[in-house]
Amino acid sequence: MSAKRSMYRFLSGVALSGAAIATTLTALPVQPGVAQTNQGITLFGGVDSEFRLPYTLRNNQPRSTRAAYYLRVPGTRIESAASQLRISYPEAFTNRSGAFDIDQITVRRGRGSGGREIPVDEVVWTPESSQLDIYLTEDIPADTSFVIAMEGIRNPNRFGMHRFNLQAESRGDVLPRYLGTWELLVAEDMGNR
Repeated sequence: MSAKRSMYRFLSGVALSGAAIATTLTALPVQPGVAQTNQGITLFGGVDSEFRLPYTLRNNQPRSTRAAYYLRVPGTRIESAASQLRISYPEAFTNRSGAFDIDQITVRRGRGSGGREIPVDEVVWTPESSQLDIYLTEDIPADTSFVIAMEGIRNPNRFGMHRFNLQAESRGDVLPRYLGTWELLVAEDMGNR
């Protein structure tokens, strides 16, 4: 009898401890995220870590027309001066009603949200080929960190992981160079997840 009683007390203690922990965790206040700033964890597949680029997303709710993407490129990725940037993205972005405002796309030196603007000659958005071409007035020098600031974006209707690939061209280049990929969790409604 004493062995049964000991086991009963042990299991009762484990059950009460589990209930106390569960109650404590559900009682803690949950703060909604304002901006997504990390690259997340990739368990299977994905982009090699050496080609993963950092970013920040703001107003990242489904159908938001005020979403802002700050796509950062470390200076270590720029081996020679760049005069043109090309961003390709998956078709699912525009198929789910995502859209860019090309008048609100800027390139800035530095990190975070960026600093001094690098003059942009023209931004061409081609939805049929799922790409944005950014033609710069002045070249981005080698070893210079910069941010592509995209504001006034209309997020897609549904949540999804979208890989935005970056290529750069120098004046006189025949083919663009691959610089890296941003793995964005777009239209993530933090309040419902």
